[in-house]
Amino acid sequence: FFNLLTRYAEHLNKRGVIFKNIYFRDKKKPYFDKEKIKEIYYSFNENYKLANRIDATREELIKMLNRKITPETKKAWVAHAIEGMSQSELNELYDRPDQEFESEAKEEAFLGRKIVLSALKGVHKRILHNHFLNMRAQYLSFLRAVPKMVDLSKWNIDENDWLAHVEEVKNNFKQHHIAMNDVSAYLYLYDMITGRRTDFEMRYAFIDEIQDYTPFQLAYLKYNFPRAKFTMLGDLNQAIFTKDESRSLLKQISGLFDPEKTDVVQLTKSYRSTKELTNFTKQILRQGEKIEAFNRKGPKPIIWGRKTDDEAIDVLVNVLHNNEQNKRTTAVITKDLAAAKFVHEELAKKGENTTLIATANQRLVDGTLVVPSYLAKGLEFDAVVMWDASKAAYHKLDETQLVYTITSRAMYKLDIIYTGEKSPLLDVDPDTYEEK
Repeated sequence: FFNLLTRYAEHLNKRGVIFKNIYFRDKKKPYFDKEKIKEIYYSFNENYKLANRIDATREELIKMLNRKITPETKKAWVAHAIEGMSQSELNELYDRPDQEFESEAKEEAFLGRKIVLSALKGVHKRILHNHFLNMRAQYLSFLRAVPKMVDLSKWNIDENDWLAHVEEVKNNFKQHHIAMNDVSAYLYLYDMITGRRTDFEMRYAFIDEIQDYTPFQLAYLKYNFPRAKFTMLGDLNQAIFTKDESRSLLKQISGLFDPEKTDVVQLTKSYRSTKELTNFTKQILRQGEKIEAFNRKGPKPIIWGRKTDDEAIDVLVNVLHNNEQNKRTTAVITKDLAAAKFVHEELAKKGENTTLIATANQRLVDGTLVVPSYLAKGLEFDAVVMWDASKAAYHKLDETQLVYTITSRAMYKLDIIYTGEKSPLLDVDPDTYEEK
């Protein structure tokens, strides 16, 4: 996809860049018409690259803007502006308090120019920041061009599904939203069109939690730091955001870097959890047998099955009391924020004091935490309670990494609570856990 977007941008050097009007005062009449901007952009020598074109276009628009200043000072709105100003406001426009003029006409011309220059600052700023580019339309144009550039069926993508995705992106833009998956591609397209300089000074780039990056995002980072040496660390089994895409991550990364200068080191020994917890959690994974347990003893995980939420909450309260008596920090990990809020409120009704972690920048405090799974990544606790490990909550195969991530946050003690039917993702060797 990265290479596809690069090819699309190269094509823009001849045609296809989309512009938008720049307005000043009159929203119905463009001050700089988009067709005129397009004409300027493609009027330069064929040897010009995208970066050269945008720089030259910007310079030409600034020249045109400067030529508009004098004619603008003679328009009626400027005279009305001068007439409506107080003496103190006028004094602020003069270069010095005792400034004198040869005639009233020259004074009006001076004041008019000051007013126009101030009013045109917004236009000048929009030109400098390339706001004459219609980047949203440009990105949509790229997405619509994808089916013509590549056979989507080779990637198991139906063309109608792709076009539906394009419409979804379009509707998001209307709401001033952009999906996380589109951000890197959008920025890369903008960088190529505007010629934003990459950072040649950066020499080392360290990336943690690499399993949560898409291959495109990593390619974009390499584009931004072309001379840097990369060290990337992650656990592909904890890819709760990229899911199965992480399985091909190593293969795709190998295409970004010189194989002769790349070392891949697989670390298979787990030092976080006890032997009992590791032997349990590794069975959740499809290739978990590769994980080696550290020889540290502890209790087996306990799976609690109950019929109702009230019964499940009672179990949770008892588990928390037991953990508190043994001075263990506990995190109750739920699938999402809605479930976390539910647990937090139900525990409060029981008189339990817990802290709800609802945002990534929220400070962790002492005591029992209630946290959604996507905020628990990278954290570890003495004791973990997985809430609602039911079939209704976890039944998709691509949620395997999510279940593994939740259960592997525990260092010493793990309790799993569910109502109804247990998730099939927890169908592991019964000798590795207790059931109550």
